Amino acid sequence: MAAFSSTDDLYHVMGALFARLAADPEIAQRLAESAMVVRFRWREPDGEATIDLGRLPIAFSFGASNVAADVEMSQTADTAHRFWLGRLNVAQAIATRQVVARGSVPKALKLLPALRPAFALYPQVLRELGRADLLPAAAEARRTGGWLAGAWQRLRPRRAIAEIDEAALNANLIPLVDALSESSIPFPSPPAGDESAVRREMLRRMLLIRAFEEHLSDAFADGSLPTEAIHLSIGQEATAVGACFALRGDDVIVTTHRGHGHVLAKGADPGRMLAELYGKATGLCGGKGGSMHVTDAATGVLGANGIVGASALIATGAALASRLAGDDRVSVAFLGDGATNQGMFHEAVNFAAVFDLPVVFVIENNQYGEFTRIDRHCRVARLADRATAYGISDATVDGNDADAVLAAMRTAVQHARSGLGPTLVECLTYRWHGHMEGEQARYRSDEEVARWQALDPIVRLRERLLLEGVLPGDEVAVMALEAEAAVADAAAKARTAPLPPAATLATDVFAPELRVLYTAAPAPPATREVTCAEALREALAEEMRRDPRVFLLGEDVSQGGYFAVTTGLVEEFPTRVLDTPISEYAIVGAAVGAAMCGMRPVAEILFSDFITCCMDPLVNQAAKLRYMSGGQYTLPLVVRTPGGAGLGMAAQHSQSLEALLTGIPGLIIIAPATPRDAKGLLKAAIRSSNPVVFFENKLGYLSTGAVPEGDCIVPIGVADVKRAGRDATVVAIGGMVAAALAAAEVLAAEGVEVEVVDPRTLVPLDAAAIVRSVARTGRLVTVEEGHLTHGFGAEVIARVVEALPPSAFKAPPRRVAARDVPIPYARNLERAVIPDEARIVLAVHRVMDR
Repeated sequence: MAAFSSTDDLYHVMGALFARLAADPEIAQRLAESAMVVRFRWREPDGEATIDLGRLPIAFSFGASNVAADVEMSQTADTAHRFWLGRLNVAQAIATRQVVARGSVPKALKLLPALRPAFALYPQVLRELGRADLLPAAAEARRTGGWLAGAWQRLRPRRAIAEIDEAALNANLIPLVDALSESSIPFPSPPAGDESAVRREMLRRMLLIRAFEEHLSDAFADGSLPTEAIHLSIGQEATAVGACFALRGDDVIVTTHRGHGHVLAKGADPGRMLAELYGKATGLCGGKGGSMHVTDAATGVLGANGIVGASALIATGAALASRLAGDDRVSVAFLGDGATNQGMFHEAVNFAAVFDLPVVFVIENNQYGEFTRIDRHCRVARLADRATAYGISDATVDGNDADAVLAAMRTAVQHARSGLGPTLVECLTYRWHGHMEGEQARYRSDEEVARWQALDPIVRLRERLLLEGVLPGDEVAVMALEAEAAVADAAAKARTAPLPPAATLATDVFAPELRVLYTAAPAPPATREVTCAEALREALAEEMRRDPRVFLLGEDVSQGGYFAVTTGLVEEFPTRVLDTPISEYAIVGAAVGAAMCGMRPVAEILFSDFITCCMDPLVNQAAKLRYMSGGQYTLPLVVRTPGGAGLGMAAQHSQSLEALLTGIPGLIIIAPATPRDAKGLLKAAIRSSNPVVFFENKLGYLSTGAVPEGDCIVPIGVADVKRAGRDATVVAIGGMVAAALAAAEVLAAEGVEVEVVDPRTLVPLDAAAIVRSVARTGRLVTVEEGHLTHGFGAEVIARVVEALPPSAFKAPPRRVAARDVPIPYARNLERAVIPDEARIVLAVHRVMDR
């Protein structure tokens, strides 16, 4: 039945309400601060009202008006009725066209906090006019004692709360400390002496690399190494040494799965490196990285990487950190020829070019991508020509000539250090062994291998130094013997070194965190109401003022981004708000590299659906690099992304993917539901020393709520009871918290009091808070906007069922989630997929046996 029988009836009620608003000095003053003229247009029944907030007393009139309005809001009269009752989700109403807004909509939405007191006045007005029949049943039930309808629930005997091992329930791998130690790494100095001394050291280092990898070949053959995948670079030593000898000690490199030579060339200790490859506790990474992930922070090695092309992203991020920090360090990415066909390579090079970053991309063109010749999977004959597409410098050199590589790299490094941007250096070389040890490499001829072996880079440099008189003849044999002896000694120690203790299995997954970020504390008073978008913006601005290492990057962030969250920040932080190309790989990959080098990036991914376009830097890099490095690096980065349906944007812009990432060790997952939680949790996330994925609900951006002024931290890993109740527990996440609270209102009118628990943080999860609630109520319903199958609710139920005995449950738990179909475009179908208030009420009815 319609709320209003006629236009006169509508005008009668709205006139009484507007008069009450105008007569309240506090409300009127807050509304007048907007200095706006607002026009409401109603349908069913038709009507129109114009309210002038530009002066006091506030003036309003009904019917057609010639006064120009700043904003017009068109809706049915029933929609307006629900708004004034405080039961309309304004953001969703605008998104679904229940309310059609024209004009200064963002400005008008700022009126919502000032209008909130009207939600309490409207029921009073209706009662005074004798229209209590328009009030929802829940409100009248509470007022008149209708709660007796559910008295049977309240009179039942109460069970004792089950004994709960909260420490075990909330156990996680995040070490909490009272203070963090900030220590700088004393990088080694580059080889000293004149040019002759440098070149002699280059030969010595090449001999060490050759001896090291020949030992690995033998050890793999006799089964001594604890791996079935090891990739050698025998024959490519000149590229590694020539490139790294052009660098300073504090310059950084990122390398590939074939990176032993690069790491040794940069100065890593061969003994600790060999221990790592033997999987021993004394290894550079404590046995957690191995051959493909060996890392040495002390020499500026950000790590070898098993993902083809990933080194380009991380080195680009490291170069971005150098640029933002104002220093002149240079980053080098080593890549194989096959990596130039990877999308992440192209995104990284374009990103580096756009920002003129101090990075050098070194392509070791060893003629084969795994088992296939380069000319069979690439039509570009000269890989350095790829630089032309991005407007950067390039060079192609003989990668088996250490002197030529050194000269080319010195030019590229100086170019980068001078602020002139990146260079792509292609080094033509050849690997003598197969793609990995144990394979026969039948895809190439013996004649081809012999032809390249005749160009042995060690022999070429040795003979040149002898010819020039730089190297005494009797020193050649000594150098080779020293290299072999050093490797033999390192191998003997590595073989007898202890294995990693079992206790280290769970260390280094997360970096230590300040205890205060995970501890509930008395909340400061909330003195004003703001939208969720404004709360997030405040958090970003406050953290950027507090810590100069914090910066923002993403698509159009200087313009506010798609949902206007970052609007205005570029004016205050012009060098720390970076508009990036549409390159999710580059955005998150650069954030990873920058975080490893001491910055605190906040990356925005336009829609959470596009997380799928940067899964590698999230899942294989951000989540794992600390662990694989044995704790040598921390990754303090935040990836903000909006999710959820309701805007009619169909399947590729409407997903809720929170559950997708909760099973990745090393990531913290946060999904706030209110403006206060959004601000406080984003501040905590930015201060975290670990990678955080921060899911924001699209329709929640315009929701309003009470938020304290200034600094306020909401703890990570601490759930919040949004509404207390005794009859059933509803655990809702993200955008579903509002729906759960609305359902609780409906259920309260029936005499059913549900407790709404908002986890806020999905990883780490405050399972103890949920179990405590279910122990009291005996009933559990989970609610999420993500899909049902393998959803987060299943994990919640599993934790609760494991923690409580069967006797603690009065009914089997139930899940409310999106149906297992892609999000459709048609409005009626979209609404049918996503959970709503009615589905939550039905689920509670079922656990209540009603």
